[in-house]
Amino acid sequence: MRSASLLFFGLISAACLPAQQPSLSGPVEAYTFDSPTRSLRAVIGIPGAASFGPALLENVEFASVAPLQNYGIVFESGKCLFVSGLGSQKIAAVPIAGVDARPEGMVWSGDGSAAVLYSRTGKWFQSIAGFPAAPVAQSLVDVSPLGGSFLAIAVDAPGKQISVAVNGDAAGVYQANSGQGFTSLVSMSQPIALSFSSDGKTLYALDASAVQVTGVSLSGNGFQTFSLPGIANPVGIQSLIDSQNRQLLYVIGGSDRLLRILNVASQQIVMDVPLNFQPTMLDQFGSASFVVASRAQSASPLWIFSSAPLPAAYFVPAIQVHPLQRRPGIVRGAL
Repeated sequence: MRSASLLFFGLISAACLPAQQPSLSGPVEAYTFDSPTRSLRAVIGIPGAASFGPALLENVEFASVAPLQNYGIVFESGKCLFVSGLGSQKIAAVPIAGVDARPEGMVWSGDGSAAVLYSRTGKWFQSIAGFPAAPVAQSLVDVSPLGGSFLAIAVDAPGKQISVAVNGDAAGVYQANSGQGFTSLVSMSQPIALSFSSDGKTLYALDASAVQVTGVSLSGNGFQTFSLPGIANPVGIQSLIDSQNRQLLYVIGGSDRLLRILNVASQQIVMDVPLNFQPTMLDQFGSASFVVASRAQSASPLWIFSSAPLPAAYFVPAIQVHPLQRRPGIVRGAL
C-alpha cells in the first residue's frame, strides 16, 4: 500500500541521490551545500575533528538547509524542491509551487519556519513560509524601486520581519511591508550585512563605509552605535545569545583576518580572534558556529568559526572524491 502511494505521488529520481542511503555516524554539526561537488552533505564531528559525510544529494544546482533541522530547499534541473529526512534512510522531496526563479542566496528564520530566497543582481526576494508542514511561496518582491545596489537581507527568528539594505542615492536599511513597499529604518552609505537580535526587537546593520555597526530599535526607541577600532575591512555580522544569556555581536574583518565578539549591553569587546586565512563571510551554521569561508574550489577546505571546544576557526578538510555506487534517489511527491 505504501509503495502504491509513493508511485501515485511521483517518481524516484536516480539523478539527484547517490543507491543506498548512507548512515551518518557521529554528531552532525550541520548540513551544507558543497558547491565544488554540487552535493548536499553533513559535516560530522566536533569542530577541530570534523569531516564531510557522504553525498546525501548529488547533481544539485543550489541548496540550503534550515538551521538545526534536517530539511531544506534544493534546486535541481531548474525546479525548487522541499527536501526532508536528511540523514535518514529515505530522503523525500516535493516541489514548491510558485518559485520560478533560481536565487543567488537564501536566508532562514532562526526557527526554520521560513526561508527567504534572493537575488542581488536581479534585485528581488521571495519568502517561503510554513516549514516543515506545508511550505507556501509568497509573491516575489521587487527591490529595484529603492535604487542603487541590493546589498543585504535578513529575516527575524519567527520569519515575520524582513529587512533589506541598499546603497546609492537612497542608501540605507529598509523594512519590507508584507509586499506593500518599504519603510526606511536608517540611512547609511554601505550597509553590507544585517542581523536581527534574538528577540527581533533590534536590527543590527554593518556599514562598511563608516566601519561601524548600528543597532536599530524597531519599536522606534532610537539607535545604538558600535565602533570597530582595529577593523578596516568588515565583511559580515551576526547576532547571537550565548550560554550566559548575553546578546553578542560577531563581526568579521576580511583582509583584517580577525573575528571580533562584542557584548551588546556593555558595548565592550569580549574577544578578538586572529585568523590565519582571509575570511569571506559570516553565515550561521550550527548552534554556535558560522561559516567564515566556503569551499569555492575542490581542493579548498571549509572554514567554520565555533565557540567550542575553544573560540577559534576550524577547517573541515576538502572532500576526497571517489567513484560512487548509485543509491536509491529521492522519493518525489506533491504538496
